[in-house]
Amino acid sequence: DIAPCSRPSAPSRASRRTMSTARASVFTPTARIARASRAHRARVAKPFAATAEAPANAALRQFPDAPAKIIEHDDVLGWAQLESKLIAACATNAGDSSVNARFQAAALLGATTTYDAVNELSVVEVYTQVYEGDLTTCSTIIDVHLRILCESMIDGDWERIGNCYKKFHDLPPQLKRQSLLATSAVAEAALLFTKEEYEYMVSFLQDMYESPDATEELKAEYEVNLEMVTAIDRFIDEMQKNKDERDRS
Repeated sequence: DIAPCSRPSAPSRASRRTMSTARASVFTPTARIARASRAHRARVAKPFAATAEAPANAALRQFPDAPAKIIEHDDVLGWAQLESKLIAACATNAGDSSVNARFQAAALLGATTTYDAVNELSVVEVYTQVYEGDLTTCSTIIDVHLRILCESMIDGDWERIGNCYKKFHDLPPQLKRQSLLATSAVAEAALLFTKEEYEYMVSFLQDMYESPDATEELKAEYEVNLEMVTAIDRFIDEMQKNKDERDRS
């Protein structure tokens, strides 16, 4: 449970972005939220996108003689494809309020999320502990995991990450284990960093949410942030279940 908090100082940049996006979207059809999200991503992350999708070529520190095997960009849907999938899901679920928070939270993910994580020192430190090479592989690992998370949120399918990790199953046992541990360590560091911003907003809004004077706008904003926290936690749990493949075929 999140303990009630006193009013913190000014929210961080990402928290303010989350807050303003949620506020603007409360009474807007979710498909329109997704389109607005795409425009924001294109505007902020365009210079980063070309670098993020460059070929990854880092090596595992324990196996430095060859490029590490990772989940590549082509192994998962791209952000534009996820945008289209989200819009289609909104149309299919029109009138179903139970999916609103989940879809609105999914719409907040994008290349800017990757960019923020790759620029976080604690995430880079985890990466450099397990890989040798530039940050291209780091950004690839983070971006594909965020895209898998986004698709999992759209579909409500939390087994997707386990299916993606099957890519490592044809490796020799020790290399397979180290590849899974390394890629999941980097992804988890990025996901936890991303989650912090939404946890902050959940804590910031909780007292107001529980007040009888809470507006529908504030309640919706709280629920979107809480949905993101819950989704990231569930996704990390699935990663944990699938990262240790020593005894699996």
